[in-house]
Amino acid sequence: MISLFALTLALTAAPIDRDWSAALKQDAQALHDDAAANHPGPHNRLDPDFAKRNDAGLALALKRAGAVHDFAGYWYAMKAYVAGFEDGHMGFGTTGDAPKFDTKWPGFLTGFDMADTQRVVSRADDAPLPLGARLVSCDGRHADRLAADNVGAFEGRWFLRSRHVWRGGEVFVDRGNPFITRPTTCVFEVSGKQRTVSLNWRPIASEALWPRLAAASQATRPPIEARTLADGTRWFGLADFNGDPASEGGRKLPGLIAAMKADRAALVAAPAIVLDLRGNNGGSSDWSRQIAAVLWGEQRFAKLGIDSDSVEWRASEANITSLATTREQRKAILPPEALTWFDRTITGMTAAHAKGEALWRDAEDEEPVVPGDPPVPPRGPVYFITDAGCGSACLDAADLWRALGAIQIGQETSADTLYMDVREDVLPSGAARLSVPMKVYRGRKRGSNVPLDPVHPFPGDLRDTAALEAWIATLPERRR
Repeated sequence: MISLFALTLALTAAPIDRDWSAALKQDAQALHDDAAANHPGPHNRLDPDFAKRNDAGLALALKRAGAVHDFAGYWYAMKAYVAGFEDGHMGFGTTGDAPKFDTKWPGFLTGFDMADTQRVVSRADDAPLPLGARLVSCDGRHADRLAADNVGAFEGRWFLRSRHVWRGGEVFVDRGNPFITRPTTCVFEVSGKQRTVSLNWRPIASEALWPRLAAASQATRPPIEARTLADGTRWFGLADFNGDPASEGGRKLPGLIAAMKADRAALVAAPAIVLDLRGNNGGSSDWSRQIAAVLWGEQRFAKLGIDSDSVEWRASEANITSLATTREQRKAILPPEALTWFDRTITGMTAAHAKGEALWRDAEDEEPVVPGDPPVPPRGPVYFITDAGCGSACLDAADLWRALGAIQIGQETSADTLYMDVREDVLPSGAARLSVPMKVYRGRKRGSNVPLDPVHPFPGDLRDTAALEAWIATLPERRR
């Protein structure tokens, strides 16, 4: 199967001086109607409450519209609506012309550590707390409740530890959300003793905030590259699986994979291979399959039994147009089998739509049997590094590589539902864009919103590549 991300459409300007309450009503209704018309959920017999969630999200957004007076109110009301789907593929983000937030912080940020405890991870020179101070409570609310109310309710899937890691740094960031109570007095534990701190909220520029948020999530995005370590380990940076030929992945991955093929004999003889997925949030699953074909051979794929039994596509006019547009934009770089897949899928959806059928079942999307014996597999261990942002096609890569014998290391991944392959639209206000899944898996072996745990969790900071390299050299598979 090929996982697709539609190209972003042209964006409409979003004036700052406008009626944001009206914009919220307009965009919330558009979100509701888009999901109803184009998402497989309303016709998924295994998800009977989808329409109720969609209706409830719209009702809450419209109720909140009366309290919305600026862009921040609009933004967080829409964020909460999307979060209610508990689906990472139901996406919502600003356009390039959206207003900027007036952002404040109290001089420090917390993040979730390996024990799921909130600790100070970034601080200004005059901050009243040292790094490592543990958050106990704020204004009588336990630290966990504070994070769930002020962040989780607007991010969704807060039951996942990866969401705590990825978004937990936002607990002490104030962007003007009118639907939460900003903390004023907090209790921390410092060197075994509790310390009460009154928060002094002050402005912080975006360019200063983002590196501090990266410290909270350990987010990093290494370059797409191939390199050889001093001990002969072959290391491949795979931070982007985007299928868009203009993206970093689209530009660099074809050459990297071609070089892997040309150098396969030396590659599989290496003492170890590392596939570095840090920073990879998904894209096209075809990249990971091409890499797997080089390392293990396509002959092994059909025996794995990890693919879904079938997929069902929402056969709407908008979804058909999206796939047809993507095929046209990428036809020069797609292999013949991918073009065949596009043609079969578009034809099937078109026929179903013409008959008034809401879903089209693709029963042919199964693993072909490749004749011949598989090539000799890698001699040494194959590791792949995941972080808390690994989702969608990154998870597909993890499923495939694990089944072929690769060893997951790093952090627990994110997770996804059975809804996949998004189409992006700009909402009527022009201030934000929405992504809506177009298909649903049937019989996928990994369940809905189930993350993948590493065999070897990395105990340090994933941004520290040198420390990561040294740690990998000590893993038990390397000592055999």
